[in-house]
Amino acid sequence: MSQLESLVMEQAPVLPPKVMIYGPPGIGKSTFGAAGPNPIFLQTEQGLAGIKVPCFPLAKSFDEVMDYLRCLLDEDHHYQSLVLDSASGVEALIKQKILLETGAKNLNVVGPFGLGYVMLAEKWEQVVSLLDAIRIQRGMLILIIAHAEMAVAEDAEYGSFDRWAPRVYKKALANLVEWADLVGYAHRRMVLRSTDNGKTTIAAGIGPDGGDRILNVCGSPAILAKNRYGLTGELPLAWEPLYQAFSQCVSQ
Repeated sequence: MSQLESLVMEQAPVLPPKVMIYGPPGIGKSTFGAAGPNPIFLQTEQGLAGIKVPCFPLAKSFDEVMDYLRCLLDEDHHYQSLVLDSASGVEALIKQKILLETGAKNLNVVGPFGLGYVMLAEKWEQVVSLLDAIRIQRGMLILIIAHAEMAVAEDAEYGSFDRWAPRVYKKALANLVEWADLVGYAHRRMVLRSTDNGKTTIAAGIGPDGGDRILNVCGSPAILAKNRYGLTGELPLAWEPLYQAFSQCVSQ
C-alpha cells in the first residue's frame, strides 16, 4: 500500500499566542501586559510602579529567571498569561551569568570566534524552551516586553538602513521574531508640523495625552514587526483588537 493512502487529516491543537511588544519608555507596555488575561509578571527590572498585578520578586540573576519559569511549569496555578518584563533585562542577566562563569570583563573576550555571543544565544534558547513548555503544558499566553532601539537592518536587495527594533542581541532577536506569533511596535501617533517661521519641524501628538498609543503589527523599512493573524497596519495599544484577531484565526 502506498504511504499516501495511509494519510489522515488531523488538526493541530489550538495554543495561546506568543507575543512580543517593544517601544519607548513610558508608552504603556507594562500596563498593556497587566490588562491581559489573568497575568503574572516575571520582572527583570522595576517597571510596575503604580500597577497592582501578581508578580514574582524582581529577578536579579539568570538562575532566578529560570527558577521562576520552572515554577510556573511545574506547580499548579490559575494564571493564564505570563508577562516577561523585559527581554532587555533578561539579556543583561544572561550576560552577567556568562561573565561570572568565565571571569571575562565583557563578551568580546570570552573565548575565540565570538564564543561569548554563542553562549548568549544558547541561554536565550533555554529561556524560549521553557516559555514554550509553559505555553503548551499550562496553556498560558506568553507576552515578552522589550525596549526599543534604532538598529541597522541589512537587506540583500536594498542594502543597509535604520529601523526600530527590540533591544536584543541580533541573533537572539532573529530567533525570538521567528518564534513569536506577533511582534508589535508600541508608540504614539505623531505628525510633523512646521513652526511659524517655517524653518524647523516638530513632531506633534495626535489625540489626547500627547498622542494616541498605537501598535504597529506589520513590518516596514522603519519598523520591525510581524504577525500570523492577517493583521495589517496599526491597532490601538489594547487587547480587544488582538483577541478578535486571535479568535478569527482559530475559527478559520
